[in-house]
Amino acid sequence: MARQARDARPGRTYHLVQRGHDRAEIFRDDQDRKSYLESFLQAAIGFGLRVHAYCLLKSEAHWLVTPQRADAMADVVQQVGRSYVRRFNSRWSRQGTLWEGRYRAYWIDEAAYGLSVQRAIESLPSREGLVTRPMEWRWSSLGVHVGQGSEPRMAALPGYWALGNTPFEREEKYLAAIDQVLSEAVWENIRKGLASGRPWATEEMMAGLSAEERARWMRRPRGRPAKSSGDNPF
Repeated sequence: MARQARDARPGRTYHLVQRGHDRAEIFRDDQDRKSYLESFLQAAIGFGLRVHAYCLLKSEAHWLVTPQRADAMADVVQQVGRSYVRRFNSRWSRQGTLWEGRYRAYWIDEAAYGLSVQRAIESLPSREGLVTRPMEWRWSSLGVHVGQGSEPRMAALPGYWALGNTPFEREEKYLAAIDQVLSEAVWENIRKGLASGRPWATEEMMAGLSAEERARWMRRPRGRPAKSSGDNPF
């Protein structure tokens, strides 16, 4: 049976994740992370994918993005797959696939939940015990959002711009928000989105969709429920 086409509509904001096959590491050191990050950001520019946030862990890469073209996410992932996997396999003398399979993604009601997902992505290193505080992890976009770095290839979410009228005000408010613990309800909604591909949106947003699209999201997914991934929220 053919797999259901991915939801990838221009102008919508998505949480996109790539994982290693059987949870294997896709980054073995910082050189790998730098190579992958450059590959992804350059491909994003070329294919019309706005990048708002990211976090590179050991076996996962999380992105918050808004495609400007329907095929933008797929094109970027394919380009990165060709370039990065070739370099990774050559560097570590390995063969075969690196990824778990197709990337996972779900769209987000950006006005309502965009900043919550961004905070979650940038908080992952501390949640997973890699560091004590999110700011200690070098390989995320958090430094950009709190004024400790810059990345001209990224574009801030509208919700981030709404935090204040000056860069200092936005950075200060966002840093204060990062230090607050996200509710387990946020993590659960993210887990469900990644497991099912279903959107995380308000009732008002869903009511504004076409009848055809509302019916699509109301359908029960076929097959068995997704397996539990243990303590990892994703």
